[in-house]
Amino acid sequence: MAIRLDPVAADDQGLPVVTWEEDRNLFAPDGISPARVACLIRPDASGVLQFVSIGSVRHGAFEEARPWEKLVSFAVERAEQLYHSSADRALLDVLANKSKSGAGRLLTTDGALVMVANFADDRRSVPMHLNCADCTPVEAAMLHDRLRLEFIDKRWDLVADKCGGEHAWPKDRPFVAYTPPAPATVPRWLVHLGDVVMVVVLGLIAGGLYLLFGR
Repeated sequence: MAIRLDPVAADDQGLPVVTWEEDRNLFAPDGISPARVACLIRPDASGVLQFVSIGSVRHGAFEEARPWEKLVSFAVERAEQLYHSSADRALLDVLANKSKSGAGRLLTTDGALVMVANFADDRRSVPMHLNCADCTPVEAAMLHDRLRLEFIDKRWDLVADKCGGEHAWPKDRPFVAYTPPAPATVPRWLVHLGDVVMVVVLGLIAGGLYLLFGR
């Protein structure tokens, strides 16, 4: 499990780009597979600069954009707290406890970490979800620091230099959109392994439900 940050980069305008590849667990949108994520800056139809996130997430669209000027912070959240209700967690705990080996606990625990971007706009209570990585807290912290440095700490200097202090791209200057790296390719054996693990998980759930309610 890991987050693999790409080298520091910028688009053709000199605006920041942060891209990475991350491992994911069974609960991820595409199951167990590496995934690519890109965060960048791009103007909307009216020229207002947007913070854009591109990549599959558990909450939100594959590509989302919100005003860069309104971006206030990044934070690391636990997927178990974001995406599972207390009833879900209680059931998973029961199923894990029914397992006589440690496999039940391993397969029913959602240990993913999620990077969210917080905004001071009309949707301030709804952060943008950027990823869902099966990674260590240290790797999540490194990603957090990269995002904060590139998109918050450097923002005002970049806006002053590139846009005359306005969070809008000048209408008389062309903008070359950044093309994110190609998605990670998943080895065929890993796809099959994911299928096998999913079958095992479903078997554990079915067996746990039988032991819980069938006796």
